[in-house]
Amino acid sequence: MRTAASLAVLACGMAAAPWLRLGPSAEDAPAVAAVAGLIAGSLIAGVLIDRARRRAALVCGSAVLGVALWCLAAGIVAPAGPHFLLGALGLGAGMSFLAANALVWAAAPGSRAAALCLLNLPLPVGGILNPFLTPETALLAAAALATVALAIALWAPMPPPAPAPPEVRPATSLLALVPFMYAVCEAASWHMLAAFWRVAHVLGLVTAYLIVSYGVPLGLIVGRAASARLASAIAPLTLLRFAAFAMAFATALMLLARSPSAACVAAFVVGLAMAPVLPTLLALAGGALPRRPATGMAIALAAGWLGVAASAPLISWIADRSNGHLAMLLLPLLSLGIALATVPMRYSSRPTPCPIPLAPSAIQSSQPDRPDRDSATRD
Repeated sequence: MRTAASLAVLACGMAAAPWLRLGPSAEDAPAVAAVAGLIAGSLIAGVLIDRARRRAALVCGSAVLGVALWCLAAGIVAPAGPHFLLGALGLGAGMSFLAANALVWAAAPGSRAAALCLLNLPLPVGGILNPFLTPETALLAAAALATVALAIALWAPMPPPAPAPPEVRPATSLLALVPFMYAVCEAASWHMLAAFWRVAHVLGLVTAYLIVSYGVPLGLIVGRAASARLASAIAPLTLLRFAAFAMAFATALMLLARSPSAACVAAFVVGLAMAPVLPTLLALAGGALPRRPATGMAIALAAGWLGVAASAPLISWIADRSNGHLAMLLLPLLSLGIALATVPMRYSSRPTPCPIPLAPSAIQSSQPDRPDRDSATRD
């Protein structure tokens, strides 16, 4: 089942281009449909998983994702409109991504943040491979990955939930605020940084896009590989605070870059600093609602997708009323806001119940055998 989860995450990364380029103009209506599908898919999968439908969430998500990708690759137009397939693509990706993270979160024997760092390691691979592949080839590769993930999810045994360690239980408001701020920063780094460097006369637009396309995902991959080891040694909350301060430094360095070499270093450092934030946030969100962990993760992801949708309009609105430099200063400020938002979070010493609901037969089999009352009386 871990293989199916990894393939589903990789398929989401390969098909991420339609909604990662969200902007403020009306031409981005397809991306808006995809983001709406992502939010709906995350919430639906959260409800299914918390009702002991773990396999159903991953199977349904992979099936919807695969069908949408195959239709897009074949050039099929849906009768409901041109944006229907992109909405279905977002729905399947949202369900698959949440189901994959929730399954690994529940079954992780050690640090859940470390397990999620390794699971989300292939997510930026799609960003690196997309410039090498044509859109049709990228869609076909993502569709094939989603189909293989569906086949494995149908037959692979479901891993049992692991014992839950003491976890941070943030308030629901922080559960939505921190992912929103992080998503604004990451989405702006993907689709606003190249335009900023062009306006600042640092790089040409084509060169800037190449640096962003390679530097940021490479930093994310290297950072998540290193964060998996760090998350096993330090607390997730400490890792999140460290990453937030590193993001503030990296985004400030990104804005100060005035040469191609400095831009390459800045793009890589930005990805390196952002790498542990998403897996750590999902690990903390799962412990925020102990009886409904998948719902907590769904709330965090839904807030993150809203941040992706709001990043470009928000920065463009500030730039129209001041200038682009002041607008991009929002990124280091939001990074510091993430660090400040983690201050109220504390570890809970209360026992955490089983994170995933069990079937009645499993509950009965887990109870110890009790001696028969009548036989004890006779003795």
